[in-house]
Amino acid sequence: MKSNTNTNIGLGIITIAILGLIAWGLFHEIGQAPWQFITILIALLGTLFTVGGNLNIQVRNEQKPKKIEIYDKVIKFFFDSIFASKLGREPKTEADLVQGFADMTPDLILWASDDVLNLYIKFRQVANNNMQDSSSNPILLFGQMLLAMRKDLGHQNNKLNELSILGTFVTDVENLSN
Repeated sequence: MKSNTNTNIGLGIITIAILGLIAWGLFHEIGQAPWQFITILIALLGTLFTVGGNLNIQVRNEQKPKKIEIYDKVIKFFFDSIFASKLGREPKTEADLVQGFADMTPDLILWASDDVLNLYIKFRQVANNNMQDSSSNPILLFGQMLLAMRKDLGHQNNKLNELSILGTFVTDVENLSN
């Protein structure tokens, strides 16, 4: 999302520079640009920014249903894994877990926001013990990933943090931060 914004800002600056050069050329050649031309130039610039913004909104709106579907599958997979024994189901085997991660990873690579994907990668590394960072708790990473998913879908998360969202299903959430 951040690089997309930077790209849009860069394109906007380039557009302004090009239009500025055109206006300067007209002022320089004509001596004084007619007000009609200035009005058209401002209208054109406004239209370009509006169209660019509308395209970004359209893309986000088109992607949102797919993201909801994928994030829903990810959350249900984690919850099924966590609560299987409490719900009277067989706990997932290692093969089930491997298959679940193998099924969700391509979708996350294609559709998840950068923040969600980075947290998922870190979660997988910590869960597989490939990461030696002892400060990374996989449950806290999952909470951060849930917040990132909510943010990607448009929620503000103003009064939420990973502990509060984990508190919806972890009973001793205050012990996680220790």
